[in-house]
Amino acid sequence: MKTLLTILLLIPVLALSQKVSKPKTKPDTCFTQEEILDISFTIDSLTELVGLQEQTIKHLDFLVLDLKHIIKLDSLHINYQQVQIDALHKNVDLYIEREKYTKPKWYDNKLIYFTGGVITSMLTAKLIVQTVK
Repeated sequence: MKTLLTILLLIPVLALSQKVSKPKTKPDTCFTQEEILDISFTIDSLTELVGLQEQTIKHLDFLVLDLKHIIKLDSLHINYQQVQIDALHKNVDLYIEREKYTKPKWYDNKLIYFTGGVITSMLTAKLIVQTVK
């Protein structure tokens, strides 16, 4: 409590004991009316230029977002095409495997059936000739 009281008593003493300095005055610079108008026009043109640049920056930010979205879509399309390519490779492998099972066997040879047909015809003709005699 004593310390609080001492602090409260010292604050006004310290505040009043500080020296108040006067602000330094800068020398007055005089501009002609034409220079003031030039400065004003320059400031106006720069403000307009800043506004246009801010609009350009906003437009380019939207463009960057659109391009990032397009990049994501392109990467998804590439991934989908890779999945499609893998599926087609598996399909080709299955066709090759199926071809192994669907190749004609030795008894499906046309030459064997042709030879069997010729022999049968010859035997039939021979049998007919023997029965006619």
